[in-house]
Amino acid sequence: MGKFEKPRTPRAEAPKKPKPTAAEKKAAPKKSGAGKVWLVCALVVAALVVGLFAWAKSVVKNDTIFPNVFVAGVNVGGMSKTEAKAAVEDAVTKTYGSSELTVKLPDRTLTFSPADLAVTIDSDKAVQDAWEYGRDKGMIEALKMRLGGASGEHFVDISDGLTMNSTLVRSKVQAVADEVKSQRKDSSYDLSDDKHAITIHVGTSARSLDVDSLCGSIETAVMMGDFSAISADYQEEAYAPVDLSALHGKLCIDKADAYYDKATKSVVAEVVGYGFDAAAAQQQQAMAKEGTDLTITLQADQPEVTKASLEAKLFHDVLGSCDSPYPYNPNRTNNLKLACQAINGTILNPGETFSFNDTVGERTAAKGYTQAIVYVSGQSKPELGGGVCQVASTIYTSTLLADLDVVERAEHMFFVTYVDPGMDATVYWGYLDYKFKNSTGYPLRIDASVSDGYCHIKLVGTKEKDTTVKMSYEILATIPWTDVTKEDESKPASYREVTVTPYTGYKVQTYKQYFDKDGKAVGDKIKVAYSVYKKRDRETTVGKQPEETTTTPAETTAPALTTKTAATTKPTETTAAPTETTAAPTETTEPVLTEAGG
Repeated sequence: MGKFEKPRTPRAEAPKKPKPTAAEKKAAPKKSGAGKVWLVCALVVAALVVGLFAWAKSVVKNDTIFPNVFVAGVNVGGMSKTEAKAAVEDAVTKTYGSSELTVKLPDRTLTFSPADLAVTIDSDKAVQDAWEYGRDKGMIEALKMRLGGASGEHFVDISDGLTMNSTLVRSKVQAVADEVKSQRKDSSYDLSDDKHAITIHVGTSARSLDVDSLCGSIETAVMMGDFSAISADYQEEAYAPVDLSALHGKLCIDKADAYYDKATKSVVAEVVGYGFDAAAAQQQQAMAKEGTDLTITLQADQPEVTKASLEAKLFHDVLGSCDSPYPYNPNRTNNLKLACQAINGTILNPGETFSFNDTVGERTAAKGYTQAIVYVSGQSKPELGGGVCQVASTIYTSTLLADLDVVERAEHMFFVTYVDPGMDATVYWGYLDYKFKNSTGYPLRIDASVSDGYCHIKLVGTKEKDTTVKMSYEILATIPWTDVTKEDESKPASYREVTVTPYTGYKVQTYKQYFDKDGKAVGDKIKVAYSVYKKRDRETTVGKQPEETTTTPAETTAPALTTKTAATTKPTETTAAPTETTAAPTETTEPVLTEAGG
């Protein structure tokens, strides 16, 4: 062993297998015996395959029809050709020899007896087709169909071998088609001589029967052996009905009440309406049988207001009136007459408003108006149309008594005497107007005239209430006037003249109260208007007075001046009637321009 070598470890040796004994040698199989077993197994398998193939071939070549094959509704599976033919012919005889086929049309039923159909079948061909089914699929597929036939069904097409009397069937169907065929005829109408009745001639629809389609359905049912009823409809082209909506608009007349024509100042007669219920008539026409006649009667529709009834009510009652006196003054009287002529006969329909200025117009010389005294900014001066506000005041008083709605009214600056206190109205072109509304349900006429020293106003209409109105007033305050002197140096000391006439001022509250037909008061008094009339002092113009000396006083010859108060006698109570006011009265301020007919 070398110097650097490690000592080697000896390798362990595998134990030696003991030799078999004589007994073990005798029991061990010999290699030639196992090969023989495998050979036997192979031969058995081969025999089974050959046998199975032979069985499958015999099954496939079995001279019976495959399972679940149907001919004319008969399951001929498993039958021989002879058996199948007998079964098919028997079924055809039972099915087609005793069953009727019916066709239901909209207006009739068409029946085909077994003799009409005369169905025959080529049973040999049908059975042959059934027998051949599945035999051309190959060994494996044929065996599957033979063994698994119960899982599917096959119906042999017998249409090529099935015959029926198609000529007779078509002739019967064609006869019906010829009978029901019609041309379309639209609806029309006639009017009665008085045009109060409409006769509608209901049209007919174009109708036809599809012969080819129905014969095809009959043949299919026969081929399938289905003798349940066949339903068929006619082909129709509907007729055009009468346009009743358009006819309604053409023939029907809306009713119209009689009314008062302001332009002609006459009553326009009522119109009796005639018409029919278009919706109901349309439904009647839709439900009417074709080719029949339908009569629609136009019904009269009477209006609620007739000429006779309106004339009996129109301008039947004097709702309110007033006669106001005027002094002799030709120019002023002329103006009163012109204003009354412009107003006389004015008609106000319900809800319309009367305007004094719009109706009378501007007071001009071209219209014939002359100058008379008016109040302008507290002064009395002549102007065209002076005095016409007396007409406005007389209308206002009449309005109050008629219980109409006052729209616009202003009292005079100074107290006037031709109507009761608080019942006057002043007007001035372009500034002040008097307006009232016809608050009744009927036309209202204003009658205006001047005669015998009075301005006459009547409001003529239709009385709607059983109550009447009475007017009253209360003097709440009196404002006395005083004497005022004015010296005119151009006049002599003895000159003395009243140059401004006085007016006493008043604060007046007017009331209205309703009374029943027996004269009994209904409710309390109602405040209507609060009027304020200003005072105007009496102005006296005197000449230049001599100056006083500081020497011994000398007795003057001029009369002493004293302050006087105008008489404040309470005006008599009026019976006139006002419109109602709900606001608390407030004192008015002096208007810039006012007019009064002295």
